[in-house]
Amino acid sequence: MGIFDKTKCDCCVCPMQCVLKELEGETVDISTTTNVLNSVTINEVKDFNLFSSEGIIPISQITSASILPPIQVKLKPIRISKGECSCCEDPITKLLSTLIGKVVEIGIEPNFIVFGTVSEVGQGNVNIENVAYVSTCSIIKVRCSFF
Repeated sequence: MGIFDKTKCDCCVCPMQCVLKELEGETVDISTTTNVLNSVTINEVKDFNLFSSEGIIPISQITSASILPPIQVKLKPIRISKGECSCCEDPITKLLSTLIGKVVEIGIEPNFIVFGTVSEVGQGNVNIENVAYVSTCSIIKVRCSFF
């Protein structure tokens, strides 16, 4: 996506927009900062908004997206951030990168748990294999058996 790395939204919102853009036309479950929306059809993704069968959802409010059967989405490569991202997104991304192949329990806002194997970590997102793409900025807890 052309605006990635060029705005204040580059650590979480732009990467989630890229994930959702690859899922256009699909029916997914979306968790937001306030609730979970099941069987949402993604009609279009643009200008930091998700246009869907449930209405228009600001991407800044989306904490995860899951689809069955799983579809492999290309995550943005990890990079060193500046400003806000360097203190809120980079540390959890770095930690999750060390947990690839490990089973984790991830708590995301508001009170939602994602459980599964970390399969890939990108800028702003983690792919929990066959479960969900989770925005790393929305993670409030990571539990792994060796912590």
